[in-house]
Amino acid sequence: MEEELNSRGARVLPLSGKSGRALQELAERYLSWLDGRAEALSSQDTASGPLLSDMAWTAGVGRAHFAHRAAVVFRDAGSLREQLKALAGTDQEPAHGSAGKVAFAYAGEASQWIGMGKVLYESEPVVRAVLDRCGAVLREEREVSLLDVMFGRSGFEETLDDPEWMQPAIYALECALTALWSSVGVRPSVVVGQGLGEIAAAQAAGVFGLEEGLRFAAARGALIGTLPEMGAMTTALDDLKTVLQGFSIAPPSLTMVSSVTGRVVGPDEALDGEYWSRQAWEQVAFDRCVGVLADLGVEAVVEIGPQQVLGPEISLAWPRSADAVKAAEHGGDAPVVLSSLLRPSGNSPAPEVEAGFLKAVAGAYEAGLSVSFDGLFAGEMRRRVSLPSYPFQRRRHWVDAPERPDSSSGS
Repeated sequence: MEEELNSRGARVLPLSGKSGRALQELAERYLSWLDGRAEALSSQDTASGPLLSDMAWTAGVGRAHFAHRAAVVFRDAGSLREQLKALAGTDQEPAHGSAGKVAFAYAGEASQWIGMGKVLYESEPVVRAVLDRCGAVLREEREVSLLDVMFGRSGFEETLDDPEWMQPAIYALECALTALWSSVGVRPSVVVGQGLGEIAAAQAAGVFGLEEGLRFAAARGALIGTLPEMGAMTTALDDLKTVLQGFSIAPPSLTMVSSVTGRVVGPDEALDGEYWSRQAWEQVAFDRCVGVLADLGVEAVVEIGPQQVLGPEISLAWPRSADAVKAAEHGGDAPVVLSSLLRPSGNSPAPEVEAGFLKAVAGAYEAGLSVSFDGLFAGEMRRRVSLPSYPFQRRRHWVDAPERPDSSSGS
């Protein structure tokens, strides 16, 4: 019997205005709105409660979204008030993003951690659907649950570090994250992957299907995870080619940067068994791929992976343009870089980890991307509620009357 989904523990409240001052006033109006509903909030002050959920949903799907933006990620009425007060009282200019071209960058090996994706699996139907499909494939072949390994259930805590499990687990999670971003309206124009991540990037580009990519990732982990000696390497690569022989491999349906060549995959370039056997061992430095993203005019990069790995590397490797005109056209030298998930640490308490994806969505919204907020409420029945009205910045505009002809002058 399928487990019921958990209530979502956090929400995003999008705020926008035609000016920075309008955005501040809107935050003030939301504070007043909350004050007027203090009695109702006393018994339903969590983000998953009806009132705050309906508020966030109505703001996301029922309001126009202007250029000056802020997005508040909150878990309860208290954290919502705190952030609204900070927004209302700030002297800083709000985000005025206009990011257009988006790249998804897929992380590779050694980014895994026990429990990765568990919160999203328990609350997001899109993530659950993808991971369940992948889990069914591997259970048929290995009679062990992929999810047990990923989430550390039933004594599988050490198994995830085994390449035979690590590679398909990371691939499955990255495909699930791609589907989740798509459900909120954020899709890539360009994809790039580091190591194992290139398999998920290829799947996102339509090179092969979800299950085919999973089988290849599992075979890749089993064959090359043990780092065979040079004498056995040829056999391992031949085995990888054999795995791919029965696959239906298509050209990328969107721009894909190759980690083998360090350039965009050309229309006549076959991503066949020969390519993927090379990819397992012959990869260019990732900063070369980052340079290609810059040349393509990418303005926002979403890292797809279990934790923040590629983001700092992308920011450091991004070429700084000496052409001020070009930099201005693309909103500055460095792109907006967003990480889909956070890994728990001493500095990242559990609530922050749970809200990691929502913080990335908030960052995408503030960067100017078009976000379909309805996707954050998949499986829920929400209703529109009355929200604070938009604070129009009323200004007087004097129009000089045209001069009248001098009636005393003759014709």
